[in-house]
Amino acid sequence: MKLGANLPVYRSFALEELKEATNNFDASSLMSEGSHGQMYRGKLTDGTLVAIRSLRMRKEYNSQIYTHHIELISKLRHSHLVSALGHCLAYDKDASSVSNIYLIFEFVPYGTLRSSKGPKLTWIQRIAAAIGVAKGIQFLHTGIVPGVFSNNIKITDVLLDQNLHVKLSTYNLPLLADSMGMGNAIVSFPGRKANFLTRVQNEDKSDVYDIGVILLEIIVGRPIMSQNEVFVAKDLLQGSITKDDAARKSIVDPEIKNECSDESLKRMMELCVMCLSNQPTHRPSIEDILWNLQFATQVQNSTHNNNQELV
Repeated sequence: MKLGANLPVYRSFALEELKEATNNFDASSLMSEGSHGQMYRGKLTDGTLVAIRSLRMRKEYNSQIYTHHIELISKLRHSHLVSALGHCLAYDKDASSVSNIYLIFEFVPYGTLRSSKGPKLTWIQRIAAAIGVAKGIQFLHTGIVPGVFSNNIKITDVLLDQNLHVKLSTYNLPLLADSMGMGNAIVSFPGRKANFLTRVQNEDKSDVYDIGVILLEIIVGRPIMSQNEVFVAKDLLQGSITKDDAARKSIVDPEIKNECSDESLKRMMELCVMCLSNQPTHRPSIEDILWNLQFATQVQNSTHNNNQELV
């Protein structure tokens, strides 16, 4: 399960399969369009729903150039990632060069962590979602070589399936993005900006900061839309940590403030503030984040069980 063992084997798709799945890439199948190409919703012949990313390639490159990148993509399979199921290379009429690369991904229809369908998530479900985010990022950092960093994860990139299982939809998936006119540069996909995969000091800590912003929104229960809002909400959390339970509960999402134990909430607030440190070296490691999230879960469950016994 950890390595995406529940997924079908990664394979090469025929272009005809994708045309059939999308009604010949009909406009009604188009989900989004941007600098990284078009994203289509499709349905395979076995009934599997997929998301298909189409990338336009530059004519001067042949298919051998993409082999390394497709090999890396095929390894990015984990239960907490929206994983690639396969690829398709479409050639020009003279078959001398690749005209398009299609990447086929899992389709996760339920919603995002910010706007999941159904009732709002409980406190314990929110911590579980945060653990899923951290495990997905941990795999990107350490589960493959080279690691994938600077993933620019937002809470709207955290998808939930029908079982409220977390999958990251946007991460710094390397590919030759010829549509960007970057030549042989390795750029981010399907992220929002070019992030070169060079080994730099503290490169993992930008992802830790992103986790901090996600934790912030999980705790306060409202969208955090700007950097200034991050600063303001972080200061509120930091100020409340040293105060009493009532002060902490006053800034928590009203939907869950009566169910979260003070010890669990305080641990989550402390972790959030550490992740949002201005100094990257002061931010915790992914392993530390996971330990603290699991501790917050344990103390929450312990409090719940004690309360049940009293009843």
